[in-house]
Amino acid sequence: MTLRNLVLAAAMALTPALASAQEATVMEIVTFNAQDGADAAAVTEALAPIAERMGQYGTLVARSVAEGPDGTWTMVNFSTDRDAMNRINEEALTWPEFGALPGVANLETLQMQQLEISASVGLEGE
Repeated sequence: MTLRNLVLAAAMALTPALASAQEATVMEIVTFNAQDGADAAAVTEALAPIAERMGQYGTLVARSVAEGPDGTWTMVNFSTDRDAMNRINEEALTWPEFGALPGVANLETLQMQQLEISASVGLEGE
């Protein structure tokens, strides 16, 4: 996936979460392909308990998950602390909640990028 496509996918995935992510300082973009035969419901079901566990650290302020037209999944995580985000990523591999993910996500295709947020635009309306 090119950087341009990654940014476009991230923009689509993050739009609903942007308003609640105003205090975030780091945006993490994760992409992967689903395993053959894994449908959208199975992927989102496997991701839900992981997101819940991530939220217990107190630094994840928003997360969006989207499936692109080519079947690539994109997650955009907004955090207030890069070091905490890195600890979460390391620890997640040992969580029981992570156990279902390899069955639905091809982890060999997983790509992750962390970006410092320069600016956020509120979407609350007038």
